[in-house]
Amino acid sequence: MSLPNLVVIGAMKCGTTALHRYLDLHPDIAMAPMKEVNFFNGPEQAPEAPPDEWWRHGQWHRGPDWYAGLFDDRAPVRGETSPGYTSPDHPEVPARMAALLPDARLIFLVRDPAERAVSHYRHHVRDGAEHRSLAEAVLDPGSHYLSRARYHERLQPYLEHFAREQLLVLVTERLRHDRRGELNRAFTHVGVDADWWDQRLEQQWHVGEGSSTPEPALGHEIRARLADDTERLRHLLDDEIVEWAA
Repeated sequence: MSLPNLVVIGAMKCGTTALHRYLDLHPDIAMAPMKEVNFFNGPEQAPEAPPDEWWRHGQWHRGPDWYAGLFDDRAPVRGETSPGYTSPDHPEVPARMAALLPDARLIFLVRDPAERAVSHYRHHVRDGAEHRSLAEAVLDPGSHYLSRARYHERLQPYLEHFAREQLLVLVTERLRHDRRGELNRAFTHVGVDADWWDQRLEQQWHVGEGSSTPEPALGHEIRARLADDTERLRHLLDDEIVEWAA
């Protein structure tokens, strides 16, 4: 089976669509034709939904043969991107992934936590799933707006199943402003020519949801509520991530 050896595991609203496309442009990398495969998520049995909606619930029930069929066996590096793999709703994923893909290289993107939360909120407003005010929604401790930005917490289960060197964390702001440098790191991590470049890599990929910059007071409150986790992330990476507001 030509299983993947690269998985982009998130985080949601941190530029995973763009990274998926950039990686797929490299001549030695073949990404799955669809984003959000969500193979490792979900129940053992098929959900009661049309097959074209199974990705929303998880596709573990399809089995590894189906999963392997998504990838080009001619490519040295085969990958997929599913931000749902670091959803708090799917704690089953890291163990399943480690059992099937023990040597995989993982990539996780992080973004200013306040901007990520606002982008997440606007995503749900656009989909009609969110009707509360911005502040009420993103400060709700029971919602994903905060928990998805607890990046260290989201990574901890993977660090229990994979060696630290298998995980690369990229900063979204750097991918935007120093794309060549961040993609060099990504290409090095997965073992392909790190100096390869193409003009298409300069293209911006973004799904518009309006501004993701919160009002200063709200931004400060979001970051304050996540400060403990952000500090643990900085320690894990040995990186102050100076791009993020205090």
